[in-house]
Amino acid sequence: MIKNANKLSCRHWLLKERAVKLRRRGLSYNEILQKIPVAKSTVSLWCRYVKLTPGQIKNLESGRITKNALRGIKAIQNMFWRRRCDAFLDGTNAFKNKNLVNKNSRFIAGLMLYWAEGNKKSKAAIANSDPRIIKFMVSWLREFWDVTPAQIKVHLHLHSGQDENRMKSYWSSLTSIPLENFGKSFIKPEGSGYRKNILYNGTVKIAARKTGSTYLLFKILGAINGFLSQTIGETIKPEDWMSKLPYADGSLA
Repeated sequence: MIKNANKLSCRHWLLKERAVKLRRRGLSYNEILQKIPVAKSTVSLWCRYVKLTPGQIKNLESGRITKNALRGIKAIQNMFWRRRCDAFLDGTNAFKNKNLVNKNSRFIAGLMLYWAEGNKKSKAAIANSDPRIIKFMVSWLREFWDVTPAQIKVHLHLHSGQDENRMKSYWSSLTSIPLENFGKSFIKPEGSGYRKNILYNGTVKIAARKTGSTYLLFKILGAINGFLSQTIGETIKPEDWMSKLPYADGSLA
């Protein structure tokens, strides 16, 4: 018993000496615990009289802030990921409940246009050069998603030589979107290698900018998912749509 006690005492002393040396080098308690298998309270007790230099203290505080900031960022990312998944599933469930496959062909037409031409990564938006498609999608957003023309942001993609102000007036008149909602247009420069068949009215991108428009995107994607489920028996998981987003963790858990 005495031999065993002496061995434990010796081991305890060696661990304490090592912990103190590591602390003098400026390591944090958590870093020391990775090297010495004891309780954190034990390390704190052993190292309570070790004086750190101002530089070591600054490094420890900086590391602590960084770790806390990273944890906070991760928590926010997970929260937004969850909200997007919930919005996606809301869209899927709403589609099933309304049974819009048979009841409203306009809703289905908009879903298919969005599936083919719409933005699927960051916000509810669609770009096209056909005035009929743009006019239809503006009315579709209003009828089924409560997005009014005043809540839509517009950007034009024009060729060099086209009258930007006239183009803005044309699209504003067509869609009832206020002129003040038109952002800076992209003008294709001459000799840039772009195709030369000038689109008379340019290409237009419309994007919902109302509160919660990011979640609106995933509700639309969820409704597309509901349509696919009812028509061809295939479903798409939220992570299939969002796997390339920086906040997606690939899990619904």
